[in-house]
Amino acid sequence: MSEREPHSVAGAPGGGEAPAAPPEAPPESQTEPLAETEPRAGDDTETRPARARISRGRLIWVNALIGVTTILAVIGIMSIWANRLLFNPDNWENTSTQLLQNQDIRNATSNYIVDQLYANVDVAGLIKQGLPTQFQALAGPAAGALRNAAVQGVDLALTRPRIQSLWATANRAADQAFIALVEGGKGNLSVKQGVVTLNLAGIVDNIASRLGLPSDIGSKLPPTIGNLTIIKSDQIKVVQNAGNAVKGLALWLTILVPLLYAAAILLARGYRRRTLMTVGSAIVLAGVLALLARSILKTQIVNSIVSDASVRPAANAVLAIGTQMITEIAGAFIFVGIILVLAGWFAGPARLATAGRRVLAPYLRDQPAWVYATTTTVMVLVFIWNPIPATGKPAGIIVFLLLALLGTELLRRQTAVEFPDAQAGEATASIRARWQGARERRSSRRGHDDTAATTPMSLPQQLEQLENMRDRGAITQEEYDSAKASLLQKPSS
Repeated sequence: MSEREPHSVAGAPGGGEAPAAPPEAPPESQTEPLAETEPRAGDDTETRPARARISRGRLIWVNALIGVTTILAVIGIMSIWANRLLFNPDNWENTSTQLLQNQDIRNATSNYIVDQLYANVDVAGLIKQGLPTQFQALAGPAAGALRNAAVQGVDLALTRPRIQSLWATANRAADQAFIALVEGGKGNLSVKQGVVTLNLAGIVDNIASRLGLPSDIGSKLPPTIGNLTIIKSDQIKVVQNAGNAVKGLALWLTILVPLLYAAAILLARGYRRRTLMTVGSAIVLAGVLALLARSILKTQIVNSIVSDASVRPAANAVLAIGTQMITEIAGAFIFVGIILVLAGWFAGPARLATAGRRVLAPYLRDQPAWVYATTTTVMVLVFIWNPIPATGKPAGIIVFLLLALLGTELLRRQTAVEFPDAQAGEATASIRARWQGARERRSSRRGHDDTAATTPMSLPQQLEQLENMRDRGAITQEEYDSAKASLLQKPSS
């Protein structure tokens, strides 16, 4: 009989002669059911203490916390995207440059610029001024013929580094003005009369000179064309509130979401490994939902706000490029979630995971310095690879490195309890022995089959075979009698 007192259920006696008095309080097993019951390799049921349990009520609260946090994570992904796009001039400049490099957007931009040029400037009059008197009547037809060539010329000009540099500079200045506006006019830029504009006059002048038009034609365009109004004065308060909300959500949800997931794991005492896998799956789900939201944005918004079919390709391209950062952030969530799921699986009872822990156990126990050095080296390679934006930032590098080292320490402790006597090489030797045994068994079966095929049957075996054939109806009774008599007449070998 074990020295440890057996676990009792509903006051049942632990042994045959134990008193049958009822317990003073209900046992724990009736109020807090065991959440994780799978055995672990190396468990000594006679000496290992009872494992922690989790009540159904706490498990419900933990799952509810994970669900709410996942919703916040999706909101966080969208707010981080908006914050990185709108409040980072470098990102805004790069995104605007990608927009201009898209063919559909260039086509729409070229047509818009030429349309505005012809609508606001007397192109025929300008051409007429440059022609001799006898040819001035051709100014009108020449202006009409020049229109298609102008669209092609503008499209070609927009591909030139000079024009794209002007475009990037103008967009960067507009974003800096927007940031200054949201921050109440702080910073290096101020907003004149509460209006943020995008200055396109320089781009128009450059394109006009390429078309042979006066190089100062941009000054003749109306202010609404040469300087596109991004934000009007009556929109400032709304923009400031929305901008500050985006910045606040991006900051606080970046902090709050990991803390809430960590709190769920800590609360799930007795169920933490599976909760870790649940959290990982929830993080993957958050990334997938963000990608789904991006897909909805790309389809529904364009169809609802763009009525002209000829402009829809450009609008689709704008949304695809503008929301590309959502894919990067959602991909980071999916990457981290998969890592957490794999970590929870490796700590579990699966046969392959248990075998892997057994192989690592002696090294984790006897060579901790090398183990931590290996973990650090692997993380450095991950940082060089930089699969997600967070692995390329100082804060992300510190957090991921600390988490990797913490996971390594937890794995060391688990394997020390599961396999305290594991020795280096014994797992490899066991695998080699099993492999050799399997080969020997296969060889033995093949040899037995070959022997059976080459060894002639004895007389009793042949008679039994005849009886089986007769019973199955393969031969008649007469054929059986004839064959049996023939066998019996043969001299025995």
